[in-house]
Amino acid sequence: MRGFTRREFLRNMALVGLGTVSANLVAACAPAQPAATTAPTQAAAAEQPTAQAPTAAPAEGKAVEIEVWTGWTEDAAKQIEKILDGYNKSQNKVITKHVVVPEAMTQKLLAAISAGTPPGTAVVFGASVAYQLAAQNAVLALDEIGKPEQVEALKKWMLPAIWDLGTYEGKFIYASMWNQCYGVFVNTKMCAEKGVDPNTPPKTLEELDDIYDKLTTYDDAGNINVLGGDMTWESVITARFLGQYVSEDGKKITANHENNVKALEWLCTRWKKIGPQKLQDFYASLQGRGERSAGNDPFLSGLRATLVTGPWQFNTLKLYKPEGFEFTVWPYPGPAGVAKKGMYTYGDGWIIPKGSKDPAAAWDVIGTMTGATGDKDVYTSLFTTWQCVNGPVSEQILDWPKFKQEVTGACPGYDNVFLQDLFHSDYYLFPPKIPTADSYQSMMGAEWEKARLGEKTPKEALDFVQEQAQKELDDWFANKQG
Repeated sequence: MRGFTRREFLRNMALVGLGTVSANLVAACAPAQPAATTAPTQAAAAEQPTAQAPTAAPAEGKAVEIEVWTGWTEDAAKQIEKILDGYNKSQNKVITKHVVVPEAMTQKLLAAISAGTPPGTAVVFGASVAYQLAAQNAVLALDEIGKPEQVEALKKWMLPAIWDLGTYEGKFIYASMWNQCYGVFVNTKMCAEKGVDPNTPPKTLEELDDIYDKLTTYDDAGNINVLGGDMTWESVITARFLGQYVSEDGKKITANHENNVKALEWLCTRWKKIGPQKLQDFYASLQGRGERSAGNDPFLSGLRATLVTGPWQFNTLKLYKPEGFEFTVWPYPGPAGVAKKGMYTYGDGWIIPKGSKDPAAAWDVIGTMTGATGDKDVYTSLFTTWQCVNGPVSEQILDWPKFKQEVTGACPGYDNVFLQDLFHSDYYLFPPKIPTADSYQSMMGAEWEKARLGEKTPKEALDFVQEQAQKELDDWFANKQG
C-alpha cells in the first residue's frame, strides 16, 4: 500500500482497546474489487448489521442455519456470498446466511453477546480484533469446541506460525482463512530504460534502495515525476529487522526494542536522502490513486516503477493491466547482516462468539473455510473469486489440482515469491497479543510518520510509544482487576 494509506489505516483503527473499528479499517482490509466502491455513508454506518438474502440451501437433508457476520460490503459482500453459497451446496449439514456489518464489528459483537443474540460465527479483519475480544471473554476457544480429531486435523493442516497467530493465552481462538505475504512488483520496461536488470532481484534492502534511486525521475523543479520505489508499512519493515512488539508474557511493551529502532532508522535515512517534503508531496499527488482504484493504480499508470505489496495486486493486474504492460515480481529482501528472514502477517479469519447458538455448526464452516476439512474446491474459491488475494493457511493446498491450476498457475511469482515469504520465513511478527493492540499499533504508525518526516528522531518516537503504550496496557490490567 502507498505510505499514507497505511498510516491512515493505522490512525483510523480503534484508539482504545475495544473502541469502534472504523469504516476505513473495513475498506483497507477488503480484497481488491472490480470497480471502485463508495465508502458507507454516515447514515449507513450507524445501521445495525444487515442480513443478506440466504444463500442456496442444500438440495436435500435437514440443515442448521447460522448467521455469518463479516465486514465486507457492496461488491465484496456479493463475492463472499458466492463463496458461502458454494459451501452451502457442498454439504447438507449447515446453511450459512451472510450478515453485513459495515463497521464497528467489535462493538456490535459485544452488544449482541450481551443481548444474547450473537451470530453463529464471524470473520474479523485481523488477529488483533480477536485478541481484544478474547481479553473480554467474548469468544469461544475453537480447540475446545471441535472434536479432538477435528482440532488435530486443523492443527496439522495449518502452518505452525498461523496456528500460533490464532492463539491467545494458550487457547486457539482465531482461525485465519488467508494470510498476508509480500513481494516487489516491478515494471520491467522502466528497468530496461534505466539499466536495471529485472531478472536479478536485489539481495538486501540496501541494494533495493539503490535500485529505487536509479528508477526515480524528477522534473526540472526537482519534484518527483516517477517514484522508483518506497516502503513505509511499519510492521512489514519491522519484521524484516526481526523487531518485537511485546514480551512473551504479554505484560511488557517493547516498542523501543533495538531492532525496532534499526528499522525506523533505515526508513528515516532513505527519506532524509530524498527529502521528506518531496516524498510527502509526491504521495499527496496520489490521493485517490490506491491499489484499488482500477486504472488509476500508480503502478499500472506508470507513476511508480516498483511496488512493495501483497499478492492482492494480481487481481488489479488481471482486471486493469494496460495492453503491453510487462512486470515481474521480486522477493522483498531484508537488511544486510540479518541472516534470518522475518515477515509480518495478521490474517483475516474466523471466530465463534460467546453465546453462539450452534458452535458445532460454526466449526464445520470454519473447517471448510480454512481448507482443513470439507470440499477443498470451496476453499480454493476464496483465491479465485479474488485472484490470488493472499496466501493460504496451508502449504498442502498447493497440491490440490484446482488450486494448482487456477490460483498458483494464474499468478506468476505467487508461489516462488509470496508463498515463500509466508511458508518459509524464519521469524514471524504478529499484531501484539494484548487487549490494547489496536491503540498500540495506531500510535506506532503515527510516531513512525513523525520520525520519517523529521519531526522526531527514531529513538525519540519509539521511546514515546514505549511510555504511552505501556501506561495504557497497565491501566487496562488495573481496571480489569478492579
